[in-house]
Amino acid sequence: MKKTIKSVVCILMINALLLPAIIVAGFGGNEPDLSFFVASDIHYRPQSSLMPVDQNNSLPGDPLFSHTNTKSALTYEADAIIDEFLSRFEASSSKYLLIPGDISEDGHWDEHLGIAQKLRDFKARTNKKIFIIPGNHDIRTSASQNRLDLSGFLDVYSDIGYDETLARHEGSASYTAELEDGYRLLAIDACIYREDGSRISPDLLKWIEEQVTTAKRDGKKLIGMVHHSVLGHFGIQSIAGNLLCIDNYRSNATQFADWGIKYFFTGHEHANDISTAVSKKGNRIFDVETGSLITYPNAYREVSFSDTAVNIETKYIDRIDVSLLPDGYNGAQLSLIENDFPAYSLGYYKAGIKSCAYEIPKATKKLAEKLKFSEGTKEFDALGEVMNTLSEALRMPMYDTEGTPETDSVEEIAEKAGITIERSSYTGVLDLAAAVYSGHYAGDENLDFYSPEFRLLGQSINAVLVYALMNVPVRTANILFNGMNLTDRGFAVSDKIYGTVAKTLYMKSAAKVIFKELIRPAADGIINDWSAPGDLNVSLEPYGEKWALSGLSVAITDFSYFFGIIFRFFAALINGFKALVAV
Repeated sequence: MKKTIKSVVCILMINALLLPAIIVAGFGGNEPDLSFFVASDIHYRPQSSLMPVDQNNSLPGDPLFSHTNTKSALTYEADAIIDEFLSRFEASSSKYLLIPGDISEDGHWDEHLGIAQKLRDFKARTNKKIFIIPGNHDIRTSASQNRLDLSGFLDVYSDIGYDETLARHEGSASYTAELEDGYRLLAIDACIYREDGSRISPDLLKWIEEQVTTAKRDGKKLIGMVHHSVLGHFGIQSIAGNLLCIDNYRSNATQFADWGIKYFFTGHEHANDISTAVSKKGNRIFDVETGSLITYPNAYREVSFSDTAVNIETKYIDRIDVSLLPDGYNGAQLSLIENDFPAYSLGYYKAGIKSCAYEIPKATKKLAEKLKFSEGTKEFDALGEVMNTLSEALRMPMYDTEGTPETDSVEEIAEKAGITIERSSYTGVLDLAAAVYSGHYAGDENLDFYSPEFRLLGQSINAVLVYALMNVPVRTANILFNGMNLTDRGFAVSDKIYGTVAKTLYMKSAAKVIFKELIRPAADGIINDWSAPGDLNVSLEPYGEKWALSGLSVAITDFSYFFGIIFRFFAALINGFKALVAV
């Protein structure tokens, strides 16, 4: 009897151990129908085009990050980052890599040739497939200025994605390509060449419709890839027009959703974010935006499609091979890179934001051209004075150092206007702004308008504004107003009186309105997650299904869009009135 029981137990245990293997063998397991990686905004520059690391002084005095740039792109470390990413892709079971634009930094031939060769070598070694599409940085001007045009782009990447095309659109770099298990890639080049904007022309839209018809006939589900956003990812993104979103994005997104193109993979904004929208007919569309591979937090996506779910996982480059770095790094830099690359990347990002203050005066000429101010004129000189003052204000330390001149910190300026700057570890306004904005880059932002960081940011911005008002003479402001044909906006008061007004009336009224009605709405979706679903690791509905959504979706129907505008307009009026009455 005991022997029989032992035999039965053994059989049950063997069956329990073998059951998973039997299920996998019989039903194919839980393997996805399609899996791929997404890496965006590589902004590649070969080392030969860069000055030595130790000679780059974009942020003077910084022992670790003096070689930063205003985009916070890890340009010197890019080769090591890309190699680490490609090694991970090679080790995975995924067959495909999608790169939705900005492959190069500025569209130069040496940039494209360098990154294309790196991708070409990888393909030859691994036999994996790479699909690309140009971004606004890739075809910036004519080939005669050492930058390639459309034909040059297609030639350089002829065997990287474009050798797999099923259909091509004449006049752009758009194409379709077969993936596997019933999925087909729709790569849309919506860039306006030599500009930063994005537009889908009527001809391109017609071509896209033809690909939709063909895909339905062939029983294929389309997955879209385009550089600029298909949907908004933060509150006021649409104000930037076609610089961030595709022109007429609401109309285009509605059309795509109703055509059945449910998923788009985008880049451009260097942030990790996922938005969804619902058309008037009830069809859904998701915009999966991936941040820059060479900018904090150095993210990429691993994506899988199946009949049961679309799974998106966000991964990060958290280490690189320091032997691949160029010469010129000091010991402290190499130590931080090798031992804590995420901390190095975040520090570099914050330094890049701070370096913007040094670049403001350099932008005088470019801004003057837009305002049609000629060099040597009083308007040009006045603009330069304003830009220098703003730069000085943004470079001020956050807190006072004992024994220094009276007004050399944000804290002291705020004090004069009756505002107390809260204590913190932040060294300046831009250091604080970088900390706040880095959450948007990372995704799943979790600050709110009442957080200590955002409250301190408001206090600091008000102080910087009042500093600028106090230090830009009235005559300078009036020269600018006259130069812009805004004579009715000038100030008919003396510099002395104006300074007093700036410290009292402005701080108590106008600054409050500016912060509450301009800065706060601008931060909506940047300091917090603006729309459903989550931004990083999510499981979403597959083609053919509609799951319950928790959270807001992006308004693309006329009713929801215009209702939102009306609601925000009246809220702004009410809040503005409250701010002024409270003075």
